[in-house]
Amino acid sequence: MDYKPVGVGKTVRNARRGLPEAGYWKKFQSPVLVKEYGMVTSLEFSPIKPHDLLVTAAMRLQVYNGRTSQLKKAITRFHGQARSGSYRSDGKLIVAGDDTNIVQVFDGASRSVLRTFKGHQDPVHVTRFLPNNVHVMSGSDDKTVQIWDIP
Repeated sequence: MDYKPVGVGKTVRNARRGLPEAGYWKKFQSPVLVKEYGMVTSLEFSPIKPHDLLVTAAMRLQVYNGRTSQLKKAITRFHGQARSGSYRSDGKLIVAGDDTNIVQVFDGASRSVLRTFKGHQDPVHVTRFLPNNVHVMSGSDDKTVQIWDIP
């Protein structure tokens, strides 16, 4: 058999360096890995800039800076597993449920408890603000959905 020599060409990697989109892709950084204290039950971004990340894990809510990914604040006023942390549409209030059947509304800036709602018979897994911003909705293992007044 006769073999024909093949010339060495540019590799694909070197050929792409000159493309205009290469600079765009170089701007991206590697992902940030954050170890939490327990099972993560909810993630939500703040609706206002800088779009902080609210992580619900173990017995706490943690707010991470939207730009630096550094821990900004932690809310640790739970007696059981915290569940379903959620921002209000203006980003000023946070609501969360827990395994002790309680729904709590927090001030996002000071982390203080503004309201505590008791009425569920089993752990509260889902909490959200209604679009009118003055009611909170919660869903529980007791197969009920309750709507609470904030004011």
